[in-house]
Amino acid sequence: MTLPQSVLLCDALEIAALNFPQPLSVTDLSRLFFPGQDWEKPPEPSDASPNAKLRDALGLARERWSACGDAYPFDVSDRSIKAKDIKGFDPYLFLLLGRGLNFGGPSQADALLREFRKYFEDVVCWAMRRAGFVAEVLSEPRDKRGLPVKLAPALRELLKRFGAAAVLLESKLDPHDNDLDVDVLAVPLRGNAKRGGWPVFLIQCATGALRDLQAKVDGGASTFGSVWDSGFPEESSVRVGATPDDLLILPNNHWNRLCLAGWILDRTRIVFLASSAGGVLLPDEVSSFWVELWAARRDIDWQTGWQQTG
Repeated sequence: MTLPQSVLLCDALEIAALNFPQPLSVTDLSRLFFPGQDWEKPPEPSDASPNAKLRDALGLARERWSACGDAYPFDVSDRSIKAKDIKGFDPYLFLLLGRGLNFGGPSQADALLREFRKYFEDVVCWAMRRAGFVAEVLSEPRDKRGLPVKLAPALRELLKRFGAAAVLLESKLDPHDNDLDVDVLAVPLRGNAKRGGWPVFLIQCATGALRDLQAKVDGGASTFGSVWDSGFPEESSVRVGATPDDLLILPNNHWNRLCLAGWILDRTRIVFLASSAGGVLLPDEVSSFWVELWAARRDIDWQTGWQQTG
């Protein structure tokens, strides 16, 4: 399971638009991304022609705008794309640039990628909170995220924050357990700790290759529920896979198989959740990293790197 090349090209077009103040027309984009093309000749009718590829990529950009609404940080038409005025942290651009690091270019790309993978969990948690969920990051490092370092105390603290009626069975914990195969936990509302059965969303954040997403969501889906008595039953748990990729045009058979594993939050869905409400502060460490990631946009190899990724 891999992303269609038009998805990667669309990402590259968006990053290009961040680096130019003026709108980029199809002609501009053609010269930037396909410099070897002879533009004096009539365009090829083939779907593999540069014009067709750009047409598909701009079409996908319009679909992203439709899925994200006003949270989409670009003005796009079937003939051009331009970045809106960006002020402060933008969740769409955070996910786009984090993914764009795979195109290569920045001298510190590996270090930035490690940081992006870590802070992706915080951004997913932040987006869930903005959408009205009570959410916490369970994975390490827990102390910097406001939970006890050791797993058992962290789980008990979650009970308090969620208002959940459950008893932790420490005998069910393995000494090597880290996060029980859950990166972010969320409930729709805080409970009253008197009755169990409140839905819980078990979110696994996946920043690796798309081909590994289904296995990552499927793997360990029952682990979290296995360490409780009278709480968090599997029947009222929802497994979730979160990815910074845009899966809008993933082939239907692949999308359907992913959905059998759980609720899939791709880039546009995460951004849509984050656009739901205000008043939820972004963690300071994410804000600091965002400054580094935003600065790296100028060095990302958007012109050719997208052709080597997939």
